[in-house]
Amino acid sequence: MLWSGHGRSRELVATTPEDRPLSVQIFSGRTDDLIRAAVWLQEQGYEGVDINMGCPMAKVNGSGGGARLMCSTDNAVRMVEQLIAAVRLPVTVKMRLGWDATTLTAPELAAAFEQIGVAAVTIHGRTRAQGFHGSVNRDGIRQVVQAVRTMPVIANGDVRTVDDALQMLQDTGCAGVAIGRGAMLDPWIFRRIRQRVYAESEAADGADTDPSPDEQMQFLEQHFELMQQQHAERSCVLFRKFAAWYGCTLGIPEDLEDRLRRFESAAEFARIVNEIRRRHGERARRVPTALLKVPNGPVEHW
Repeated sequence: MLWSGHGRSRELVATTPEDRPLSVQIFSGRTDDLIRAAVWLQEQGYEGVDINMGCPMAKVNGSGGGARLMCSTDNAVRMVEQLIAAVRLPVTVKMRLGWDATTLTAPELAAAFEQIGVAAVTIHGRTRAQGFHGSVNRDGIRQVVQAVRTMPVIANGDVRTVDDALQMLQDTGCAGVAIGRGAMLDPWIFRRIRQRVYAESEAADGADTDPSPDEQMQFLEQHFELMQQQHAERSCVLFRKFAAWYGCTLGIPEDLEDRLRRFESAAEFARIVNEIRRRHGERARRVPTALLKVPNGPVEHW
């Protein structure tokens, strides 16, 4: 917990002066805990607080947090209203369309949040029951947009390409698009969107949409270096998961991506990167490993 001084929580919100303005998302089923965390963030100089009402994880929902908060509109509004009164920072809310297909409470909640002074809401276009399965309901997001007057509604879910982002804007009328897993699949997606939106000015600057092999390798090395600075001895384990997400975009051959998912030291990482430089672009499969569906159960049973 942030307010209790828990080391891992403080590590998660660690940042740099360049990373501003920065809003931090917090979650809890207890109003007092949310307020304490928000006050702590304000005292540390963060610029915003986002309340998580969208997490589908049973552990979070079981304690009353995440998407569980959407099950009672009155309680959710009362909680957010008390938090807004406790801090000077802008307060935003991230939520799903509802708990399940029979309880789509997001439009009602968004309208109520606007009335009490919420700065913006982000809508993930799935229900809690869906988790991350099925398709995003863009019509559901559009209904949330139509339920408010001027409060910005930011759309989220299944935005993995520039076309996805632009189509989301067109289909929902949202004020902006939040990108999560899409940025892990393609770390340059934000640059690509900017170049598409501001095509003329970017063309004049001579910017290339696709990163060069050197830029891809620099990104890979810098990411690991920054993780070492922040996480020290845990950096190798924490870095491994990213290989399956953007290994395809970085042109990493499958066997070297597999080694990145298992490496145990900085020296081993350096050897793998040198090998990737030598063999960059050999990758045959164009589907990111993180998106491949695998059977449940132990690997030896696949």
